[in-house]
Amino acid sequence: MTEQRGSSEEPHQTRQVAESFGVDAARYDRARPPYPVELISRIVELSPGTHVLDVGCGTGIQARQFAAAGCQVLGVDPDTRMAEFARASGLDVEVSTFEEWEPASRTFDAVVAGQAWHWVDPAAGAVKAARVLRGGGPLALFAHVFEPPAEIARVQDEVIRRVVPDLPADVRPSGGGLAGYREMFDKPAAGIAATGEFGEVAQWRFDWERSYTRD
Repeated sequence: MTEQRGSSEEPHQTRQVAESFGVDAARYDRARPPYPVELISRIVELSPGTHVLDVGCGTGIQARQFAAAGCQVLGVDPDTRMAEFARASGLDVEVSTFEEWEPASRTFDAVVAGQAWHWVDPAAGAVKAARVLRGGGPLALFAHVFEPPAEIARVQDEVIRRVVPDLPADVRPSGGGLAGYREMFDKPAAGIAATGEFGEVAQWRFDWERSYTRD
């Protein structure tokens, strides 16, 4: 990384930042992009069945995609407002952090987290995922890498510095693209490996673009 975090705390230790997203859940849902169809399809293909646990489901963006692919999805999210928005679209959501969530003997064919696993304790989260996964089921963690045009990235950086001053420079819009996000994926990979419950960690990359307008 090119710049140290303003705080020594890890993202999962400052979860109140994530819990602010529900202030305007509808706007959040409009602004957040969905995920590539190829990603969803690959996870479904690797799963032994269709029961999916979506950790940090938020407003249900990726949960709706898995449901459209024929899956039965249970979402878990700590923000009641986000959960209510997701439920309004027909999704089943339980309000809790993943670490404190009680599976009540339920198991799943896949555990997924879209743009959310950095809010979960990487060690405790991996252990719980292993506990609720059926044999052969994947733990799939994924996120967008934002690479806007330079002139837009500069403006976004200025806003982010004011609103989220502790965000690492490498994951700001102008912070180096994929390389800047590497730590976001490396730490979960270490937590997964430490459980001894999973096979070799694989990383996938899907190149795609999404355009935004002022409206």
